[in-house]
Amino acid sequence: PISKARIRKKGWAFEPLRPGPDASAPLAAAGLDPETELIVFERGGLSRALLMREMGYHHVCQGKLAGLPYAVTF
Repeated sequence: PISKARIRKKGWAFEPLRPGPDASAPLAAAGLDPETELIVFERGGLSRALLMREMGYHHVCQGKLAGLPYAVTF
């Protein structure tokens, strides 16, 4: 079975962003500038926010939310 998206046959053009163990921390705890651009998504009543500047580099974020895998692309 396929366990991750492949961007190229020879490997990743950019390493996927993989949220760390603190990914479920409240957004207010991050101390972000109010002008920081985010990509926010929700599943099963849980939400995740990704920094646009990180997604602009990585282009792919993979992880689990509400016990199910996700892949977000930008």
